Amino acid sequence: MALNAQYDAIGKGFVQQYYTLFDDPAQRPNLANMYNVETSFMTFEGVQLQGAVKIMEKLNGLSFQKIGRLITSVDSQPMYDGGVLINVLGRLQTDEDQPHAYFQTFVLKPIGTSFYVEHDMFRLALHDTCDDDPPHPYIQTFVLKPLGESFFVQHDIFRLGIHDVA
Repeated sequence: MALNAQYDAIGKGFVQQYYTLFDDPAQRPNLANMYNVETSFMTFEGVQLQGAVKIMEKLNGLSFQKIGRLITSVDSQPMYDGGVLINVLGRLQTDEDQPHAYFQTFVLKPIGTSFYVEHDMFRLALHDTCDDDPPHPYIQTFVLKPLGESFFVQHDIFRLGIHDVA
């Protein structure tokens, strides 16, 4: 399969669709259609899940009802199997909690003329630091491919967790 030339538009469109469903508790169960029953993986705040049923149990079990979200950036890369690698940087506020930066990474896998979420990793950018001038949070996502008995970096996305909140 070749690189998908529409990767940027696919990444941005997917993120908009995904968060529209996720941010509405009544619509959140519809996210099940985006995951594969057996082969999708999610890491949510360090908890690893496999398969649409387990992923949806986690997402439907989240207790917050109100979500305020600001997407700072969506970085996408085409993958050699026709898929799309997506990194999202944003700020998230649930119910009346303080807003926090977050990072989310998706790997979309092609299936027919569409895609499913093969990998989904979510992490709040929380740091326990005492420094007067702490470093900025960042996310760096690597996709490794085998090369003999080793690996090489096929994809690398780096983003500082800096938000323009002016």
